[in-house]
Amino acid sequence: CVPPSIHEFPDDPFTQQERLRGWVAVHFGVLAYLCCMLAIVCDVYFVPCLELLSNALKISSDVAGATVMAVGTSSPELYSAIIGSFVTEGDIGVGAIVGSAVFNILGVTSVTGIYLLTTTVQLEWYPIVRDSLLYIASVSVLAACIADSTVYWYEAAVLLMLFCVYILVMHYNSRLKQVTVDQMDRLIRYIKSSRIKNEEKSSSKVVSEKVNIAPAEVISLLLPSEKTDASRNTPDTTGSHENGCLQRRKLCGEQGLKQGPTLEVPLTGSTGYRVVVMDPKTDFENTNTFTGIKVPVEDSSTPAKEKRNWIERAWWLVMLPASVLLCLTIPNCKRWPRIYPLSFLMSVVWIGLLSYLCAWMVTVIGYTLDIPDSVSGLTILAAGISVPEIITSVLIVKMGFGNMAFSNLIGSNIFDILFCLGFPWLVKTLSHSSTGSLHINSGALTYTTLTLLATTVLMLVTLCASRWRLNWKVGIVCLVLYVAFIVLACCYELNFFGQFNPPTCAE
Repeated sequence: CVPPSIHEFPDDPFTQQERLRGWVAVHFGVLAYLCCMLAIVCDVYFVPCLELLSNALKISSDVAGATVMAVGTSSPELYSAIIGSFVTEGDIGVGAIVGSAVFNILGVTSVTGIYLLTTTVQLEWYPIVRDSLLYIASVSVLAACIADSTVYWYEAAVLLMLFCVYILVMHYNSRLKQVTVDQMDRLIRYIKSSRIKNEEKSSSKVVSEKVNIAPAEVISLLLPSEKTDASRNTPDTTGSHENGCLQRRKLCGEQGLKQGPTLEVPLTGSTGYRVVVMDPKTDFENTNTFTGIKVPVEDSSTPAKEKRNWIERAWWLVMLPASVLLCLTIPNCKRWPRIYPLSFLMSVVWIGLLSYLCAWMVTVIGYTLDIPDSVSGLTILAAGISVPEIITSVLIVKMGFGNMAFSNLIGSNIFDILFCLGFPWLVKTLSHSSTGSLHINSGALTYTTLTLLATTVLMLVTLCASRWRLNWKVGIVCLVLYVAFIVLACCYELNFFGQFNPPTCAE
């Protein structure tokens, strides 16, 4: 049997009978409040410090999201893994990281996609494929390490070595991107040229052998009539066989440059302006003239007051003690950029303290409801410590930086698996173990990790099928995948498919 982890934390003020009578709701409330404090620390104090660091290093947005911001938003997972390795010596750290990994990939993506609802964010394929392939490799290595429920020091060292490889890939990202994009362009051109050659061979059977036709003329004959007409009227600078390019050039060359309707907007308190606009409801050939539309403009000297409803006011009042406490103990690097190292240090201290308290509350809740540590980590703790990822991703996507948001999500997962597990495991196996190994209590975590690998591949296929566009449909698909993963993982951990986990020792 496995000893309960609740004894590794301070004594709870409520007894088991009191918690079963309903006082466990207090622990849920405290956990929610602590998670909100974690989100405030990460988003208001910690991430701005890392942004100053990324600006000083002059790295691109997707690399910053995959490295610097990933470290910031994944700091709770690091402390959870340290607590699970050295304090509880159970599976709550591994479960939290695996659970937060799938929550980041599917849960946060579903929340972000559903939040967009009526809009679509176009993503770039290269950073998503790059990070997804690295993440799939990381999950595969993790599954191999915990397959026998024992982690040795050299396996932990392999995880850290892979993390160093990941850092090198990010360092040489611009070169790798250029090489990859060039090779993909060559492959696309080769496929198109092969298709055209096959079409030439098939058409040569119809044309008489005595007729000599130049290759360029054959290509023009094989193309649709609209593209052929466009190629006669416009210079071909991108190749006459690129799909849809000539048709777009024809549209822009003949109609798109015509002056559309003129919208006269006299602005109150300032000079009127004439703005050339296109009426989206009419054809390019039709024009409409709009006149006399008045747009009231407020005086710039009187700033607009924020209108808060009663829910926002109540939420502000509830979080006021936490905000005041954090404001008094963590310097705001936005106001004092020069002292951002001190802000960084105090943020790390607060994240560690709050992560410890979150792990304590989750352990008490799991013990009260007779839930194994691995299940508590996969569900409650994973969702709680992933609150910073939710807030950060929604804000970043709302600003239009979809690539940075996805790189942050996948990059934080790579950081979780390779560093947040590799570093505590290596220290534990080398300094606190005579055998140089660490035992994993849950035998189902291997199957859970493989399920995580499958959901990651499905998410990548979903994005590819949506042509790298994030919208509410992708959000719904990711939500279904996340619910399916949680159901399967809990069935594994609760021994529905076999005896994977030893029971908790009775007291």
